[in-house]
Amino acid sequence: MPELTIASCNIHWGTGRKRDHFPPFDVVAACSTFEADVIVLQETWAPDDGEAQHDRVADALGMRCVAVPLARVRMAPEPHVVGRAQADRRRGDGDGDSCLALLSRKPIRSTRTITLPQLPLDSWSRALLHAEVDVDGTNLTVVGTHFSHLEFGAPLQTGALRRGLPPTDRPAVLLGDMNMWGWTIDAMTPPGWARAVRGKTWPAPRARHQIDHLLVTQGVEVVRGEVLPDLGSDHLPIRARLRVT
Repeated sequence: MPELTIASCNIHWGTGRKRDHFPPFDVVAACSTFEADVIVLQETWAPDDGEAQHDRVADALGMRCVAVPLARVRMAPEPHVVGRAQADRRRGDGDGDSCLALLSRKPIRSTRTITLPQLPLDSWSRALLHAEVDVDGTNLTVVGTHFSHLEFGAPLQTGALRRGLPPTDRPAVLLGDMNMWGWTIDAMTPPGWARAVRGKTWPAPRARHQIDHLLVTQGVEVVRGEVLPDLGSDHLPIRARLRVT
């Protein structure tokens, strides 16, 4: 049966968070340590006047990349969101976009983006980024996301999430920074999804909570799931070895 390794990390625009300063780290070097066939990245930095971080990672690792902007960001004097992503690509305030990106060494058959309903208190746009990935001749649906926070009403998006996910009788993976505990995401996803990685992921380096998750349907066997070491972001990466049945 075909296997692949899949990883996810919120890279926080290539900076850590150490009290009142934000030390940069090498995003390409960090992502290369995942040794993954598919990578989902949250908070990748795409400046208006330069190359996006996810494109640099894809070029360096020989991967195809698809991405969707979720917020406008100003980087100085420290990284901060100044508004939601603008679907028509007009540039307003800020220096560039914070994006959700999916990268794959495996062939991508098709992609689509499902926009989640806007929550009034959330300064970000939210979406499900779908990719149909060819794993040695078998199709696997990979859905990357970056959910809203609980205090902004994330459970109000439960219906849209369930409608936007593939059927559970199909091999599929849902992963990303979900900004909530495991029991909450268990309640929001339909029966038939199961968490494949368990371990604290935030705030790095001394994580106290798991808010980054990877879930699979019954058509995916988990060979191994793990939280990876600190690579410089304020989140720890997660990774799983999966077998498509």
